[in-house]
Formats: sequence, structure tokens, C-alpha cells
Amino acid sequence: MSRRIPGPLRWSVLAALAAVAAVALAQYWVATSATTDQQQGWTQTRWGPLGPADRDLLQKVRLAGLWEAPTGQQGEQQATSPAVREVARKLGVEHHDLDALVRSTAEQLGVLLPSRPNDQQIGWMNDLTARTGTDYDRQFVQLLRAAHGSVLPVITDVKVGTRNELMRQFANEASVYVTRHIGYLESTGLVDYAALPAPPDPVPTGARSATDVVVPALVVGVALLAAGGLLMTLHRRGRPAAGPATALVPAPRHPRDGARRALPVGPPDPWDELAHVPPVRPRPDPGLADATPHDLDLDTDTGAPPSRTTGAHRTAPRSRYR
Repeated sequence: MSRRIPGPLRWSVLAALAAVAAVALAQYWVATSATTDQQQGWTQTRWGPLGPADRDLLQKVRLAGLWEAPTGQQGEQQATSPAVREVARKLGVEHHDLDALVRSTAEQLGVLLPSRPNDQQIGWMNDLTARTGTDYDRQFVQLLRAAHGSVLPVITDVKVGTRNELMRQFANEASVYVTRHIGYLESTGLVDYAALPAPPDPVPTGARSATDVVVPALVVGVALLAAGGLLMTLHRRGRPAAGPATALVPAPRHPRDGARRALPVGPPDPWDELAHVPPVRPRPDPGLADATPHDLDLDTDTGAPPSRTTGAHRTAPRSRYR
């Protein structure tokens, strides 16, 4: 016989299923959005597919040239150290050449480039303009060394992973420029390496991302909800039903063997019913209350009725009143 699922357990299962469906839909939506964005970010060119990382590299190299070329010209005039002035001169000249290369590559690939430095770079230029003497020399070398160090990993990533042949050629040439500029700046002996940004920590092998714990989390959540519903059901079944209290009755003795038995569950036992029936006693006739044994045809010696083995039969006892 089938039993109806308890209400708390039923609602717990429904809530768990709803949570699983919501998480699955959210993951599908995120994955679909990411795939759509990636597909929209790629374009086909005669040199191969052009991706978002390729365009980002062209824009960052262009931004670097917009502030480093004029800063190199300024350092050639304002620096006090001859070594710093020579480095500034080389940076100014070579950044003009690199800027021409990036603009040519972007034009062929149809990539829009910025036309002015960003706010952070403008702040660096203003900071250098306000400095003089050796303070200017140290800040000039430190700022340019940090800027070149931040763009070099971007160039390397595109160089080893781009699908576009023209971008691969540009990354190779840009890498040569930036690596040479870092060597120029470090040759001055004014670089404070402790103040440079630290390299990123390596990602450990087998590291788990947030998506790797979604399935275990769902399993644990479903198990907890099911356990909660089961506990609620057991708690409700364990509470006594409302109503008058029933006193415990000791088990009656069985009429056959006299052994004590437990209270039966189900229909009553006929033997138990008979055990509780009181014996039936004959009720005396009111008219015979004062009758003598002679009047009732009783044996005067024993008080018992006469024997009927002889076949004698009286239709009615003799009345006292004749």
C-alpha cells in the first residue's frame, strides 16, 4: 500500500530541486554570455583571426609612446646626470620609431588607438616636471623602468599565443624595443628594485576554481535539505496526539493457561471477552420466598429437588395456598 509523502519532506525536496535548477540556469547563462563575448571579440583578417588580447597590446604600446617619447625629450634637457640624459635621448628617439610601427600595424588591422595619455600617465608627467636635480633623475628612471616592466609581459603573452601573423611580427619587434629600454634604464644604477611591483604568484598545479566546488556544494545542500525534512517529519510523528489521557490497563490473564499477556493490538480476543462476563445467578421467585421444602417438593433431608430418574414429572409445584 502506497503512503503519502509527508509535507515537510515534500517541500524540502522541491526546494532542493529548485535550487539545483537555478544554479544550473545561472551557470548556463554565464557560460553562454562569456562565449558570446569571446565570439564577438574576434575578427577575421587576411593575417588570421584578431583577438581582444591583440587589440589590447596595440593600445597599450600606443599609450606608452604617448607619454614616454615626450618624457624622454624632457629628460634629455632636465636631467643632471650625463648617463640619465643619454638614456632619455635614446628613449625619446626609439619611442618615436615604435609609435610609428604600432600605428601602421593598427591601421592594417582596423584597430582604433588612443590619441592622448591616460590620467595616470599625465600624473606621472606632472610629477616629473615638478622635480629637479638628482631627485628628478631617480624618479625619471624609476617611473620609466616600472612602466616598461608592466608592458613587457603583455607583449610576451601575445607573442606566444596570437593567431594573427601580423600581430606576431609586431610583438617580436615590440619585445626587442622594450627589452632594450629596460637595459638602458638599469644601466644608470638608479633603479630601486625593491620598489618595483612584485611578480604575480604562480598558480599551483591542480588548483581548483570556484566552479569546481559547485557540484559538491549542490550535493551537500540537497542532503541537508532532505535530512531537515526527515527530521521534521519524525519530530511531528513523535509528538503525542491531542485528546484525553488513557490509563494503562494491566494485561488480563488468559482463561486457558493463566499466563499474563501483553495488551492485544487489533480485534478483541473472545476469551478475554468471556473472562470479563460476570456469572449469571438465578433470581428467586418472590412468591416462593416463604415456601417450605415440602411445598416445593424438595427432599426434606438434603434440600435438593426429587430425582427424575423414575420418569415422574410434575407439571407445577404445589402451592402453599390451597
